[in-house]
Amino acid sequence: MKKVLVLSLVLLIAIMGLSVKITMAAGAVGKELEVLMNQIKMFNKIYPDIEVQLLPMPNSSTARHDLYVTYLGAMTSDPDILMIDVIWPAEFAPFVADLTDDYDYFELDQFLPGTVKSGTVQGRIVAIPWFTDAGLLYYRKDLLEKYGYDVPQTWEELKTVASDIASKEKINGMLFQLAQYEGLVCDVAEFVHSYGADFLDANGNVIIGDADNHARLVKALTTLKSFIDDGVAPKGVLTYMEEETRRPFQNGESVFLRNWPYVWSLANDANQSKIAGKIGVAPLPKGDIENGRHSATLGGWMLAINNYSSDAEKDAAKKFVKFLTSYDQQLYKAINAGQNPTRKAVYSDPKIKEAAPFMVELYNVFINAEPRPITPVYTEVSDAIQRHIHDFLIGKKDVEKALKDLESELKMIIGQ
Repeated sequence: MKKVLVLSLVLLIAIMGLSVKITMAAGAVGKELEVLMNQIKMFNKIYPDIEVQLLPMPNSSTARHDLYVTYLGAMTSDPDILMIDVIWPAEFAPFVADLTDDYDYFELDQFLPGTVKSGTVQGRIVAIPWFTDAGLLYYRKDLLEKYGYDVPQTWEELKTVASDIASKEKINGMLFQLAQYEGLVCDVAEFVHSYGADFLDANGNVIIGDADNHARLVKALTTLKSFIDDGVAPKGVLTYMEEETRRPFQNGESVFLRNWPYVWSLANDANQSKIAGKIGVAPLPKGDIENGRHSATLGGWMLAINNYSSDAEKDAAKKFVKFLTSYDQQLYKAINAGQNPTRKAVYSDPKIKEAAPFMVELYNVFINAEPRPITPVYTEVSDAIQRHIHDFLIGKKDVEKALKDLESELKMIIGQ
């Protein structure tokens, strides 16, 4: 017995001597944090010598971005693993590890090509795709059936249906995320694209003043604002982010909701949702204009490794990133957190069709989601869109003034 205890002590000392502690920036939208903590437990059964500590981050991607700027600007090694938005790789590329030689290690040929492209900057792989997102329309299937409506195909149809059902049920018609933060850019981009318009062209040039595009922008933005002005969406949406809209929807307080895939599993959880089993999911409506189209903003998050971490920390971080992005863990995350896989093969797994059928049925929405403005100065561009469009939505400026001010600032930022 004494010999066994001595051997156990020696083994414990050996493990402690070889252990590495790494930190990971973690979000907490929906079940994200709960699922990640379970994944760490699974990881530690394989790698007991690697301790993973979570560093909680704000749910606002804008606030999270600013924290990363502070950490990386100070050249600190924490966090070792950064959870970065798909729009940030180019900005953070100088501060994160080059993973180009690890292409086969992470099995990137098995991933959706667009997600791999998002993490590639000037030929360097700087981030590994973790989960992908696209804006979706959630609706009360039971209420549409009750009042004899089909799923709306255009924004004007949505207003009509939402207004009618909302007035009869004494609830809200529609919920958006229109606080002044990155989420506003996502929601606005879906409206703008659905009317065939944009703020920048494919070459990064400002096109707000181009006659046809300008008319489409005005139509898109005034339609969005009319949801609030006409009472179809509550004025509170001007301060709402993702979770401020998800909770009232699953409490049965709205007919429609624009949000990301993670809502599905939560809104169908009978332990916390009053409308479990009564929900439908569809592509967002198209613009009420010739050549209007359905559009979803491309979202999603990637995992990058801090270049200021030690070699031992980087090595441990790679093992954890490989684990989190493996087939089994992407399937686990899709089923339990409702976040879309970035590995192609997972979409064919029978378990995902059973747990989240919309991921399979709306597969084309996810692979055709549209990116936000593509420019190396995205953060400045996003900030300008947030401020000027939010000013319009709250009534501080009219649409022409907001677009004129936005055009002027974007041209200054881009140097056009």
